[in-house]
Amino acid sequence: MMHVVHLSYSDVSGGAALAAYRLHRAFPDYGVQSTMLVGSRRSEDANVIEFRALHWAPRSLNRLLFRAARRMQRRFLRPENGTFMTHDWTYLGAQIERQLPPADIYHLHWTADMLDFEMLPRLAVRAPVVWTFHDMNAFTGGCHYTQGCERFMAECGACPLIPSQDPEDATYRVIQRKVDALSKVPESRLTVVAPSRWMARETRRSRTFARFHVELIPNGIDVQAFRPMARTELRAKYGLAVEDRVILFVADMLDDRRKGMHELDQAIARIAHLPHLKILTLGETGGERMPGPMYRHLGRVNSPEKICEAYNLADIFVIPTLQDNFPNTVLEALASGTPIVGFATGGVADAIEHGRSGLLAPTGDVAGLAAQVERALMDESLRVEMGKAARARAIECYSHERQANTYAALYRRMLSQESSVAHGERLRTPYPAASFLRA
Repeated sequence: MMHVVHLSYSDVSGGAALAAYRLHRAFPDYGVQSTMLVGSRRSEDANVIEFRALHWAPRSLNRLLFRAARRMQRRFLRPENGTFMTHDWTYLGAQIERQLPPADIYHLHWTADMLDFEMLPRLAVRAPVVWTFHDMNAFTGGCHYTQGCERFMAECGACPLIPSQDPEDATYRVIQRKVDALSKVPESRLTVVAPSRWMARETRRSRTFARFHVELIPNGIDVQAFRPMARTELRAKYGLAVEDRVILFVADMLDDRRKGMHELDQAIARIAHLPHLKILTLGETGGERMPGPMYRHLGRVNSPEKICEAYNLADIFVIPTLQDNFPNTVLEALASGTPIVGFATGGVADAIEHGRSGLLAPTGDVAGLAAQVERALMDESLRVEMGKAARARAIECYSHERQANTYAALYRRMLSQESSVAHGERLRTPYPAASFLRA
């Protein structure tokens, strides 16, 4: 059986980690033995290994060491506007490399503060590497989302997020080191996976990864865990009335500027005249500060069943994110049969068929977002039809089965290519063109 080892900062903490873990859990049914090596383990999965810099030390001390190393690394990239930035190296890179189990394929996910780019050439010698880009950090000078900056296409430097006027600042040096490390990795030994067409395009525009092959494989969702529920009973359980017009907003960090809470507040102000309007928020921080009696913060919820209940409480799920890859929240809403209204950003535009499974407005167009929210809330028949279409789209396009099978096929192609090279065969183009290039 093919053995894949995933490298991820966490197993279930954060959207990217959760996407990786969901894939890991789906693999055993499709002929893939899967193991995860993570910096912070939150699940009880026996196939998830937590990194331990000191093998002789207790788990608590190792976690403390890992967190301390992260804090020290972050001294070197300090944006002034709250933007999250990550270096290309880590103090613990050598120890992490030594702890990676042998594998047929190494699959990298969100590896902030874990992956040292200098490790990539050695990793590619050990086994072919697949790297799923959950954000833009791999090909930028440190930021995880560029906020419209396009310096990553060249050399970064003079970074507006630090901010800096120096053309050879820390972000410039990060890009140079990434380019140098990747120059030692053969194209056939590393394949990038982009969950969205937007991420695939940005990867191909980058200086760092433009020469590597890019596959388009959307994230997947367990369509049995996330499903339509009886809404009337749920609302009674949560103290909501049947006639309430309920909007749901979900983000890991609700006060993350990129997630669009500010734009949502502006849109809500435009439709505040609607009767029985309620806004539910789900996430870790920021929701407790939402003003007015129409808001209700559900806090951070980890149980898939409880998260599914939140989607089923709502008439619509609103995602006003300003820049995003392929949010898990969109998949969860689709599978739950909850219509989606949002900005046509990144993978959000991939997943939602405007007018069928949801409604979209141009990114940043608050008036347009408000109009689409009002349209969805006021047209019950439209909501019903969009909910049915959303559920059908999740089953047809984004099931775990489809995702796991597609990844397993990619692994087999990469290993087959390695076998052909080993036997001296001349290879043509190793993979068919990604679907976003054929479109």
